[in-house]
Amino acid sequence: MMQPYQPFTGVLLMPDRKVFGTTSPVMFPNGQPVAQIRWHNWSMRARFEILDPSGAVELANGGRSGGFGRTYRVTAPRGETLLEFKVGWWGKGTVILPGGQLLTTKGSWTSRKVSVYDQVERPVARIVTTSRAFAVRQDSYAFEVGAPVLSIAQAVGLAQCLRAAAESARQSAAAAGG
Repeated sequence: MMQPYQPFTGVLLMPDRKVFGTTSPVMFPNGQPVAQIRWHNWSMRARFEILDPSGAVELANGGRSGGFGRTYRVTAPRGETLLEFKVGWWGKGTVILPGGQLLTTKGSWTSRKVSVYDQVERPVARIVTTSRAFAVRQDSYAFEVGAPVLSIAQAVGLAQCLRAAAESARQSAAAAGG
């Protein structure tokens, strides 16, 4: 049985949502469903829920928080914070876990290639794109968690926060004409 809040190592495949869809699956490489993500397409806060594989039970929810749009938070259904992601500059970011543990992200959100490091700069996870460069569904990820520092709910939540940051960056670049 899946333990969504226990430390996890392995690979999660996270296809992007369909153009007119509001949910997308999360699965193991063997195709076994792990969770579903429900997207809020017209939300200014990049809101989402992480649901169990059947879509009936909420495991977590998240979105942008704060006034400047550079912080994202993922919480459990009863309100406990599972993680907070702070967008930094030049592809860097900070992940704050319960208890104060810090992780850092480095890479390119817009290229969808991000590595996650612990406090002593050891790589603990990485997100790579599984979509083609000019695909309609650009944000399909594989999240490879190599050290037990994140739960499944946290890993999915962090990937969603990175997706939202990448989408925000693309929208800002388009608005600026670049």
